[in-house]
Amino acid sequence: MDKFAVLSVSALMIGGISWFFFGSKDKKNENREVSGKTETIELNISGMHCAGCVAGIEATLRATDGVISASVNLATSKGVFEYDPAKISKEQIIAKIKELGYDASEDLENFEKKS
Repeated sequence: MDKFAVLSVSALMIGGISWFFFGSKDKKNENREVSGKTETIELNISGMHCAGCVAGIEATLRATDGVISASVNLATSKGVFEYDPAKISKEQIIAKIKELGYDASEDLENFEKKS
C-alpha cells in the first residue's frame, strides 16, 4: 500500500511540474498582435550574478506589452530584445531593466561590466 501511495504522489507531482513548464507556455503572447515591422536591440546589461537574474529580466520583458522576445546571456552580459516600436521604445526597454535593479546600455563598446 505504501509503495502505491508514493508512486501515485510522485506521478501527480511529475504531471504538475510538467504542466507548469510545458503546458502553460505564454498563451498571452500568442494573442499579441504586431503592428507592422519589428526591431531588435542588443544591450549590455550589468549587475547580473546568476541565472535567476537572467530569468527575471527575460520574464519581465516578455510580459511587457510590445516586447516580442527577450534573450539574456549571463556569460556575455548581453541581452537581445525583439520589440514592436509602435508599442514600446528602446528607452522604455532600458528603463524597465533599470527598474529591476540592473544597468543597461546600448553602447556596446564603452560599457563597464559591473558584476
